Amino acid sequence: MPIARVIMCEQHTKEGRDQLLKEHREAVESGFLKECEFSVAVRTGETSYMVLTVYDTEEKADANREARVKWHEERASLIREDFYHEGEIATLIKGGGAPLLSKYNANLD
Repeated sequence: MPIARVIMCEQHTKEGRDQLLKEHREAVESGFLKECEFSVAVRTGETSYMVLTVYDTEEKADANREARVKWHEERASLIREDFYHEGEIATLIKGGGAPLLSKYNANLD
């Protein structure tokens, strides 16, 4: 079952937000997020962003939990507040009803 992690994050400054977004891209390319299916970062305000990361299995999501916690701890001075949510994906489709990723059924129940 695919797993999603959602992080809502507020920084102290725009520069802090931009630095964290840059480091998020690096983590997806070659760091602790490289095993995810995809990760989307959205600038939600001048000093905030949201990240949605999808893993194809719970095991892959759990495998980087320690590295994810360490990454956030090392950047704590840039973060004013963050909210973390994780759960099984119930629906993963694109517009028009086609499965977003062909290996998942449109109905993931």
